[in-house]
Amino acid sequence: MKSSRRVMFTTMTATAAVGCIVVSISSFSIVRAERVVPANSVDYNCSSGTACVTGSSTGSTTWGAYGLSNSADGVHGRTNSTTGNSAVAGIARGRSGRGQGVYGNSSNGDGVQGVATDATDAGVYGTGGEGVIGYSKTGWGVIGESDGSPNGSGVFAALASVGTGTKTALFYALNNVSQQHCEIDAQANLTCTGTIGASSLRERHRNSNGQRVLSYASQSATATIEDVGTARMSGGVANVRIDPAFASVMDRKWYYVFLTPLGDTRGLYVSMKTATAFQVRENERGRSNVEFDYRIVAHPLDADDDRLPPAPEIRRPASVIPPAH
Repeated sequence: MKSSRRVMFTTMTATAAVGCIVVSISSFSIVRAERVVPANSVDYNCSSGTACVTGSSTGSTTWGAYGLSNSADGVHGRTNSTTGNSAVAGIARGRSGRGQGVYGNSSNGDGVQGVATDATDAGVYGTGGEGVIGYSKTGWGVIGESDGSPNGSGVFAALASVGTGTKTALFYALNNVSQQHCEIDAQANLTCTGTIGASSLRERHRNSNGQRVLSYASQSATATIEDVGTARMSGGVANVRIDPAFASVMDRKWYYVFLTPLGDTRGLYVSMKTATAFQVRENERGRSNVEFDYRIVAHPLDADDDRLPPAPEIRRPASVIPPAH
């Protein structure tokens, strides 16, 4: 359907007769010209210029472009470019404040959802100060899901470079209410203010052959902290001072001391314990001067005094892969 224009004219006419020739002079002015939006869609084809369709706004609360649909996409972008251009590109160039390149807001669905069908591409790719920021009042701030491709990841974070003396993180999660947070820094070190729950905790080490191996963390029915050392008997008695740094994190309610003599003795026992030291004696009033190893197991000062507490339920998001457009 071709577009139409409604035009209102005001006309002034003057007629003059010169001989047998009649001359009519008319002047008009356009009062209003309005383009009527057609009932059907309109295709704009162009091969030059900035854009086929441009929306520009100078108002502080007026949008440059607005798309609305009752059941389909409000705004849909598609490109056949093979040079890395985007189907939809959002660029914020505000001189002050913090503007978003792309902002998504939904009352009952995903604010922003990205899907990539190529195994080497990303569903959502963000770059800049914060690559991707996700916020939700009741749901998930950011969900990443992969279909299991060999090189795919649910969430992938990378740093192009890290400047000297900068505080840069691969991943940062914050609870604004409690201020509890988890961070993976530029060296891939994980730091969390809360607990880390897992079926097993393993740590990577390098052996003498240069091979990477995994070690397992020991498990306990309650929170504990340990320290080890070596001391020497003198005439069958040893007064061992606990390292002040270690003593400062003990709750000082209880601690265990395990002894291993490094020579022939009649046996060793702990004869006295205080908050800062313990005493070791040889059985049967022995007078040995032998060395011994000791291991102290204590309860941390700031840990809960519980044993095998119930495990919290793990929230698992539903599948987020949408149907292909």
